[in-house]
Amino acid sequence: MSLPAFDGDAQDAARTTLVVQGLGVDFGGVRALQNVTLSVGAGQIVGLIGPNGAGKSTLLNCISGITRPTTGTVRLGDVELSGRRPDQIVDMGLGRVFQHPQVIAELSVLDNLLVACHRRLRYSVLAEMIGLPGVRRAEDAARAEALAVARRIGLAGSLDVLTGSLPYGHRKLLELGRVILMGARLLLLDEPIAGLNEGEIEHLANLVLSLRTESGLSILLVEHNMGLVRRLCDRAVVLDAGQVIAEGTPDAVLNDPRVLLAYLGEVDEDA
Repeated sequence: MSLPAFDGDAQDAARTTLVVQGLGVDFGGVRALQNVTLSVGAGQIVGLIGPNGAGKSTLLNCISGITRPTTGTVRLGDVELSGRRPDQIVDMGLGRVFQHPQVIAELSVLDNLLVACHRRLRYSVLAEMIGLPGVRRAEDAARAEALAVARRIGLAGSLDVLTGSLPYGHRKLLELGRVILMGARLLLLDEPIAGLNEGEIEHLANLVLSLRTESGLSILLVEHNMGLVRRLCDRAVVLDAGQVIAEGTPDAVLNDPRVLLAYLGEVDEDA
């Protein structure tokens, strides 16, 4: 009944490989994605970039179970995700931090973190009502882990603050903390620094790097800030009009004429 450690072991890390193969999504007569293939290995940070309307959010929705693909497959390790409900996919180790934080405004910071912990606890309602020793130990472990994560994300001084009154950047950190506590092995980060100031961006970037280094967390990052993509990502995949047009190191793809054309609309070949 105790919580598993959130830093995982080698076997967990081996199962974090995300493989998207030949993914296509049609909305009526509109083809939002076409034959998209990409992968995120254990402990890798992969950037997903592209102009507005390229299909990045649709791809994240397919991976997390919100949208069902028309063609292709999504696998996390040896498990097929396509066709599963979002809550089932979360239980398999996928976490997502949305562009606009999805937290419970009416609860305190600590209670938001404990809600995430309780998703991983396994005991019966009767055991909780009776107050069995194992239940109390599990609750104590959950609280200890929530406090540890609060310190890790920099919110230890705001435990009793109602989430609805937190600054926007702190709500983003809280959502990331909740994902950690739910046992994510693969993290989808959707424009994590949108709306943050320079200090908050620096803190979040350092936190993401430490999660990868210390916990072996695999990350698929959607971001428009190319400086952050260069700093954080091992590889970058570029979408345009629902198709992958380039893949490689951040510097390589950001200098690819096809990518420049997608972003700028024209390329001066002489320059």
